Amino acid sequence: MAGRMTRRDFLRRGGALGAAACATLTGCGEHASTGGDFRGQELRVFVYAGGHEKTMREVFVPRFEEQTGATAVLDPGWWDAIPKLKASPADQPPYDLLVTDATQGFPAAREGLFRQLDLAKIPNHKNLTPSVLDHWVFRDRYGVTFPDSVMTLAYHKEAVAEPPAGWSDLLRDDLRGHLGLYSSFYMSLYTFACMKVAADGKAGTAHAAVRDDLDGVLRFAKENRDRVKVWWPTSTDMTLALVHRDCGAGNMHSPEMLQALRSEPKLAAVVPDADRAFVQVFWAVPQGTKKADLAERAIDLIFSEEMQVEFARRGAATAVLPAARVVAAEDPLWKQLYPHTQEQFGGLRYYPYDTYSDHWDEIEKVWTSEVLRHG
Repeated sequence: MAGRMTRRDFLRRGGALGAAACATLTGCGEHASTGGDFRGQELRVFVYAGGHEKTMREVFVPRFEEQTGATAVLDPGWWDAIPKLKASPADQPPYDLLVTDATQGFPAAREGLFRQLDLAKIPNHKNLTPSVLDHWVFRDRYGVTFPDSVMTLAYHKEAVAEPPAGWSDLLRDDLRGHLGLYSSFYMSLYTFACMKVAADGKAGTAHAAVRDDLDGVLRFAKENRDRVKVWWPTSTDMTLALVHRDCGAGNMHSPEMLQALRSEPKLAAVVPDADRAFVQVFWAVPQGTKKADLAERAIDLIFSEEMQVEFARRGAATAVLPAARVVAAEDPLWKQLYPHTQEQFGGLRYYPYDTYSDHWDEIEKVWTSEVLRHG
């Protein structure tokens, strides 16, 4: 979710619920209320700086320390986790647990940088909706995959003839030359795919279109690039572009859009059910750590229903249906953006990262030279 990266970068970077006894967020799995068995140990955890770090400090750290007797030390950053891991001695990794995304984590897993998890020690992985675990990273036990930001259709209420309801609305005449799209292709090429299939009367098939007709999607992006006025590099830039009406509508990251909706009443957003796509992240345990049992206990706590409620209350997505239902009932804005029904969870998918990986150089060349422009 940072700026544009090369294939070399991609490869280098590695790519109150339940019974009353669960009310203190200790988790309802087999590990609940067994504090003290890791007393005196320290777990080093890499987290994403910003909102994720804040939530981990507020929610995870106190519950983890209460549950285990161990100390959690968070190391916030962004792209530096995998390079640090590669540069460390094999038996002295800088972290015992880390969160990573598809662009960093896929190559890192293939290179053998992560331990295979003992899923019997992470029973709360079963809380996750099956579709988000239907991936080789989880099947091969290199990490527990889950969704992060969802691609959101954002707009200024006074800058559109009528509120957009789906991605095909970005092809309307009143929005020609007034779109704002993310400069990185992992999101915006998929946005173009959503526009294309919806215009063809095949909404819901964008993922297959990228996989099976990549040339056609790239051609559509080139043909419709003039609809874009702002290629935004950060969520802050897109928020300001919308507020100042430099653009009328476009794609956006959901956590930051949720914040914008709370502070800017003239902004609005929708996440169409068809072709809903998430950033893919996962928790992994580095090879060489001597704290694998403690790291797996931490992952189990993170995916407890109670912890997922607290994460979602702070703006994150959750792939745990009971937690999503609770937060959707509490927060109408959160409910607008994130899946919270069994039907929505059944269609939950990530961006087509594997296709991107297989065709990175081709996509990057076309995107940079024939699609992307700054206006």
